[in-house]
Amino acid sequence: MDKQAMVQLLTGLAEGIARTFGRSCETLIQDLEDPKHRILVIFNGHVTGRHAGSTEDVFGSEQNEVDPRLLQQNWVNMMVVRGDQKIKSSTMIVRGDGYCLGLGINLDVTRSSAYLEYLTEQLSIDNYLENAFDSAKQGRLEEIFNSCVQTLGIPTDKMKKADRIALVQLLQRQHAFDYQKAVPFISEKLGVSRYTIYNYLKLGQPDEDRLS
Repeated sequence: MDKQAMVQLLTGLAEGIARTFGRSCETLIQDLEDPKHRILVIFNGHVTGRHAGSTEDVFGSEQNEVDPRLLQQNWVNMMVVRGDQKIKSSTMIVRGDGYCLGLGINLDVTRSSAYLEYLTEQLSIDNYLENAFDSAKQGRLEEIFNSCVQTLGIPTDKMKKADRIALVQLLQRQHAFDYQKAVPFISEKLGVSRYTIYNYLKLGQPDEDRLS
C-alpha cells in the first residue's frame, strides 16, 4: 500500500475513533518522515489547539527533529500533563515503502480525573463501623476480665480450679458473656478449653478441667 492509500485508511480509522469517543477525543495523522512531524489530518483539534499543518507536539511545543530511535516503537496509554489539562495519549507507528506515519489518539481526561479524585475523597474511610464496634467491645471485655481478676486477687497463672470457677461466676455477674467471642477470649486467658468454660456456665460446677 502506498503512502496516499495508507493516509486514507488511517484517516478513516481516526475519524471513527474521534466520533466514537466524542469531543474530548482528538485523533490525528502525522507525517513522521517530516522532521517537524507535520499533522496531515486531525479531528477534534480543539483538545490540544492544533490543526492540519501544525507542527506542535502534544505538549504544545514546536517539533524539533526527533531521535529516530523514538520512532521504533508504539507509545500507548501515556499520560500528558499540559498545565491543568490531563490527556491520555497513544501514538501508533505505521511504516511502509517510503513513508512513516503516526496515528495519534489524545483523550482529554481532565474532568474524569477530577471526578475520580472527588470520588476517592468521598469514599475514603477510617474504618468499618462494624470493625470499630467489635474492637471497642473487645476492649471492654478485656477491661471487665482484668477488673474481675483484680477483684478476686489472684493472678491467672496462679489460679486453681476453684479460683477459675469463682472468676467465671464473677464474669457472668458482670455480663462478660454478653459479648461475642467471650468464651474463646476467657478460655485463652485462663488456659482451659472452651468446653470447660461452657460447663462452668451451664452447670455451675466444672467437669474435669481438660487442660489442668
